[in-house]
Amino acid sequence: MRSEKLPRRISVMIAVGLLMTTTPPLINDWVHIPDFLRGVVIGVGFVLEIRGIILANKWRKARVCGIDDNNEIL
Repeated sequence: MRSEKLPRRISVMIAVGLLMTTTPPLINDWVHIPDFLRGVVIGVGFVLEIRGIILANKWRKARVCGIDDNNEIL
């Protein structure tokens, strides 16, 4: 089966989520970040990742069923 590229907005959502979850612990070594702010940034990053994965699964299922973005049959 041929794998198709994800739409750009889904790829960006997952990439930004990964960046938001991994950056604060690394930056905290050089710059003090309050725990609350670090927790909020990491939490929003997790939400973006999970939302991107859910959207990617929906998009792939729609492509397999032959439905495009406008709910029209291909």
